[in-house]
Amino acid sequence: MTLQEALAASQFLESTATAFMFRDVQGHVVDVNDRAERVFACTREDLLSDDPTRLTWDPVHADGTPYGRDELPFSVAMATGDPVYALIQGLLTPTGERRWFTVNAYPVWRADQCEGVLLAYLDASERIRRSQLVDVMLAVTQLPARPMGEAETLAHLCQALVEAGPFALAWVGIAHNGPEGRVEIIEAAGQTSYIRPDQISWSASRPFGLGPAGIALRGGHPVVVNDMLTSPMMGPWRELVAASDLRSAVVLPFFPGGRRAALALYDRHPNAFDELTVTGLERIVRETERVIAHGESVQRLATALEGTLTALSQVTEARDPYTAGHQVRVGALASALGARLELDDDLVRLIGQAGDVHDVGKIALASEILIKPGRLSDLEMRMVRRHAAVGYEILAQASLPWPIPEVALQHHERLDGSGYPAGLAGPEIGLPARVVAVADVIEAMSSHRPYRPVIGLEPALDFIQAGAGTLFDAEVVAVAREVLTSGFHFPEATTSTIVSI
Repeated sequence: MTLQEALAASQFLESTATAFMFRDVQGHVVDVNDRAERVFACTREDLLSDDPTRLTWDPVHADGTPYGRDELPFSVAMATGDPVYALIQGLLTPTGERRWFTVNAYPVWRADQCEGVLLAYLDASERIRRSQLVDVMLAVTQLPARPMGEAETLAHLCQALVEAGPFALAWVGIAHNGPEGRVEIIEAAGQTSYIRPDQISWSASRPFGLGPAGIALRGGHPVVVNDMLTSPMMGPWRELVAASDLRSAVVLPFFPGGRRAALALYDRHPNAFDELTVTGLERIVRETERVIAHGESVQRLATALEGTLTALSQVTEARDPYTAGHQVRVGALASALGARLELDDDLVRLIGQAGDVHDVGKIALASEILIKPGRLSDLEMRMVRRHAAVGYEILAQASLPWPIPEVALQHHERLDGSGYPAGLAGPEIGLPARVVAVADVIEAMSSHRPYRPVIGLEPALDFIQAGAGTLFDAEVVAVAREVLTSGFHFPEATTSTIVSI
C-alpha cells in the first residue's frame, strides 16, 4: 500500500484537526475536508463558491497588520513553487469572530505542471491569545524606574492594553456611593468617542446600572459580553453599539488604592474574551493593584525621607546661623547641574537632597568653632574636617538611600587626591559628590562668612575653572557656568530658629 492509499484508507484528511483546502492555479477552491466546515464556521458549498479574488477572510498578521495580496500563503507558494510553512494568519469567520491559524501551503505538481496549492489550517487561537496576553503583561509591567502615582499607573494600564493588546478601547471607572451609583471615568485609551459617562452606573435601580459595568461592580466578578449587538445587557446602548465597530466587551472589577473600580475592555470582534483571555486580564488587574500599593508605600517613604532631610538640614543650620540656607542653596544648584548634565531624573532629585544635608556632620562641632569670626587654628581645622565622616555616619545609620551618605563623606574630596577625609582621587569619587563639590564651592564663595566677606560669583567661577580636571570634574565645571549664566537664581536664605543641642 502506498502512502497515498494509506492516507485515503485511514480517513486521515477527514479525521484530523487540521482544515485542508485545495485551490487551483486560479485560486478557486476545488475541495475541502469536513474539518474545514467546522473550523471556518460555514458549509462546504459556501467554501467551494468563495470568490477567488478574495482568497481568505480579511487576513491579518499576528500584529494585526493586513496581509498584502502577494504575501498570502497561496500566492507565495504559487510564485516560488516551494512549500510555505507556519505562517500565522488571523481570519474572520462568517460570524465576525477573529480566529488565528498556523498555515502551511504545499504546491501540487503533476508531470512538472503545478495544478494548485494544498492549504493546511491548524487552529492557533489559544496560542496567539496567550502570546498577546504575555505582550500586554510585559507592557503593563514595564513601568518607569521611578514609582508612579495611581493616576499615572492607570493611564499606563489603559494605554498598554490598547497599544500592546488587540483591544480597541480601555477605560477605568471609579464607583461612587449614592443613589445614582455614579461611575467616574478617570482614565481611558483607544476609541474613547464610544464612552458616555452619563450612561454608566452601578445602581441596580437605574437602567444604565443593569449593563456589564454595573453587574461587575455590584457582583465583584468579571462580566463578558460576547456580542454587544445581540446581548440583552446592552439594551440601553443598542443604538450606540450599532453606530460603532465594537462587538464584544469585558468588565473586570478591581480595587486600586482600596477604591472600588472597574476596568472595561472592548474588541472589534465577537467572542474575543474567552476564559483564557479573561483569566490573563484578571492577573493584569491584580498586578496593577500591587503596583499602585507599592507606589503609595514608596510615596509615603519619600515623604518621610523629605521630612527627615528637612529636619536634619534645619538642625545643622540652627547650629550655624551664619550659613543659614547654605545647604538648601547647594542642593538647588546641584540639582540644576545634574539636570544640565542630563542625568536621570531620580538621580537629579537624590543629588539635590544630598546637597540639602551634605554638611549635617557639623552638628558635632562646637558652636564656638562654627561661628568663629577669625581664621581657624590647625587643630580647629582638623576638627572641622571631621564633619564629612560624621555626616556620613549619621546619614548611613539613618538608612538614607545612595548617594546621600556618600556625598556627605566625599564632597570635599578632590580629583588630584588633595581633598579630605580620605584623599580619594579621580574615579574613586562618585559623580554625585563631584557635582555637589562644585556647587558647594560656588555657593560658599558667593556668600558672606564670619571669617571673610563675599568673594563673588565671577571669582568663584574663575576658581573652579582653574581647577577643572585637577580639583573638580571638568564636565561639571563646564555646565556650572552655563547654568549660572542662563537664569539660575539661588533660593532666598531662610532664618533658622536657633536651638540648644
